[in-house]
Amino acid sequence: MSHISANFYRSGFQQDLNVVLPLDRLKELFENRIIGSLPSYHYSFMGATDPGAMEQAAREVAGLLKGDRVDSVLLIPV
Repeated sequence: MSHISANFYRSGFQQDLNVVLPLDRLKELFENRIIGSLPSYHYSFMGATDPGAMEQAAREVAGLLKGDRVDSVLLIPV
């Protein structure tokens, strides 16, 4: 979370990391038995990249998710 752009607004996630990675909310869902489990790993991509150039990395992460038997993901644009 270290974008250099002066236009990148940081105070939201500096006050509450759940704005960009809602781990506390996910833990609450798990504790309340709304979801069955949580992953050991989390993945992120830098969005200022040509999507075509990200295909190989996306395929690798998809393989890791499949290997971990993940059946749902959150895509959070920040």
